[in-house]
Amino acid sequence: MKYRYYSTQRPVMPGSYPKNRYVKVLEIHNFDQKEFVQEIGQEAWGYIEYDKPLGYFAVVDYELVAVKVKTLHLRYKGVDSWGRYVYEDENGKLWKNTDCCSPRECCEERGDTLNSSAGNEFDGEPDCHMGTHIQVVYLPDEAVQDE
Repeated sequence: MKYRYYSTQRPVMPGSYPKNRYVKVLEIHNFDQKEFVQEIGQEAWGYIEYDKPLGYFAVVDYELVAVKVKTLHLRYKGVDSWGRYVYEDENGKLWKNTDCCSPRECCEERGDTLNSSAGNEFDGEPDCHMGTHIQVVYLPDEAVQDE
């Protein structure tokens, strides 16, 4: 699988993209000018492809935009003891939203970055950032049944 990252601030050139001995660059492509890229919904100067996904901070630090190649479906599970929104994906992994100053729907609409939960515990501390190559689909809340 290839992981593509678009450079939205500058053409891809030495020093403008992360280098990592564990992640191999497969291709670098620059456009003749900045152009609109449908798969990310914004303009970019070019892209770089890797054989493995980049870490969250590498993408943020180099101002790259990842193409979403994986989708997780998240169901809202509640609020943990620290007031953080907790979600569960289809694999049973728990994810937390750490920007709890906004209503949950605002955070979901905004596309806030989620963190895994340490030990996959409902009240576990936020751990690693969700990969930038992952698209999140929030499932509708389950209807509460009267007893």
